[in-house]
Amino acid sequence: MLLDDSHVDDYFFDFNNFYFKYYIKMYRYYINCKNWKPTRDEWIYATRCITKIEVERIDQFLFQRDAKFALCGQLLIRYLLSKAFQRKSSSFQIQRSERGRPFIESTPKFDFNLSHHNQLVCIAGTFDGQIGCDTMEYRINSEPKESIESLTNLLRGEFTKNEYDFILNKSKDEKIRFCHFYRLWGLKESYVKWLGYGIGFKLSRLNFCIETDNFDENNSQQVLSDTKLEIDNKLIDEKLRFDEQIIYLQDNEQQIITLCLSNRNTCQPFIELTIDDILKDCTPLDDNEHDEEKWWHSFQRKKLQ
Repeated sequence: MLLDDSHVDDYFFDFNNFYFKYYIKMYRYYINCKNWKPTRDEWIYATRCITKIEVERIDQFLFQRDAKFALCGQLLIRYLLSKAFQRKSSSFQIQRSERGRPFIESTPKFDFNLSHHNQLVCIAGTFDGQIGCDTMEYRINSEPKESIESLTNLLRGEFTKNEYDFILNKSKDEKIRFCHFYRLWGLKESYVKWLGYGIGFKLSRLNFCIETDNFDENNSQQVLSDTKLEIDNKLIDEKLRFDEQIIYLQDNEQQIITLCLSNRNTCQPFIELTIDDILKDCTPLDDNEHDEEKWWHSFQRKKLQ
């Protein structure tokens, strides 16, 4: 089943005997952080829109890229929350779980998950159940540092026989085989993040059955949602769904975003944002008194990658 319909309907949900009206839609956004070349004004304003604790955490990164991606992630969280709850981005108190995952206390309950890799920072959120989000490079121009056989053998304990065959035996084209590897890895990561486990879950317990081998490169809005999951050789409840989308980048490169979520959520493509889009909808924190120039000069001194 191929789904690329972004139609949104109104529904009513009963939460603790009260009715709240929400659009049953997915909130899905990404930004190409690699393309962002921060100016002084952008960096200073961005740091004013997040907490001092998060700014200090970001400031500890050695490389500009890591600091930039971390800042974009914090901004995306607040942007997402402001859209979902129709409130100022500065009005939310974002906490971290024992495993470091950001969350908010809310009624009705709202879950969101962030991921960044390669060029993108992406986020998705829902009022309906938990969500796991992961992004991986999919097709890149640079030559791999090792063969797909070496990489897959190194991680063979993380894949089932079915998955191993999908990676190595569906095609003899090395680039396609790497695509299959990254696709399966993203699926596994999205499920583990949906669980909220992080490190420690044995990935070989998961067997993903790919129904549609290839994406339609002529449809940039395509979302595949027909991949099935077996856990310990048993097909899991059909109420869980995996959405997969390819983001087409410059120079014919591609990146995949994978979501694990309840199948009651609307299936729709991710929306691309620019830093201007995000900063326009983010508001400074009232009690935020950062040493603004300090953070900008510190960023400029960080190493380039």
